[in-house]
Amino acid sequence: MPILEIDDLAAGYGDGFVVRGLSLSLERGEFVALLGRNGSGKTTLLRAVQGLLRHVEGRVSLEGGNVARLGRREIARKVAYVPQLSDPVFEFAAGEIVRMGLYARQTRLQGLSAADEEAVDEAMRLTETAALAAKKMAHLSGGERQRVFIARALAQRTPLLLLDEPSLHLDISYQVEIYGLLKRLQRESQKTILAAEHNINLAAAHADRLVFLADGAVVLQGTPRETVREDLIRAIFGAEVDVRDNGRTGLPEISLVTGGPGR
Repeated sequence: MPILEIDDLAAGYGDGFVVRGLSLSLERGEFVALLGRNGSGKTTLLRAVQGLLRHVEGRVSLEGGNVARLGRREIARKVAYVPQLSDPVFEFAAGEIVRMGLYARQTRLQGLSAADEEAVDEAMRLTETAALAAKKMAHLSGGERQRVFIARALAQRTPLLLLDEPSLHLDISYQVEIYGLLKRLQRESQKTILAAEHNINLAAAHADRLVFLADGAVVLQGTPRETVREDLIRAIFGAEVDVRDNGRTGLPEISLVTGGPGR
């Protein structure tokens, strides 16, 4: 049984559907990247998987359970979410942020158990954020904050991780660091990962499967080798690119052609 199964999904907001007729499934332990132009439906899809949208048709199933019939705490035991990186609004310490990952799956009257504290410690160990526990989020670098948010998601102890553009606003070194961490979580912790991403090269270097969206629907999916091709990228993004194999990994990567098509 797929860990995530989406069947003929239409989802959006009060003024209409953003995602239309979308079907997709993820196998347990798979790393899938969602790619597409701005407005193609990536974030809307991630919100629908979490049951956060009311304007929905079709079916989303998490481990066989219909999201529309699951309570918030039950969903929080199956899927954790890492939002786009933004400036911290409150002066929380990193350790407090990680503990927030536990509250989504608990009742208001529950305190943190020994197992919960162990989950926090393990999440911070895996993300190498233990040394940051007492530091305010406002005082951390972008890469450090992103690792803290991933630790928060790990503390929920869910089999599925959703991430919305985890490389956004990060320097190149931090982008590589975050995706290296995600790959280790897949391999060593058997996490299933669905990440919306704008950087095709990062996605192709780390994901098992690339899923391209356009106008709210899946228009292409497959391995990086199958999908990162000049004609397909041109058709989806309207951009002229060169595709070559990376000298170290052998995986395809793109570079933009200056001047665009026909110039």
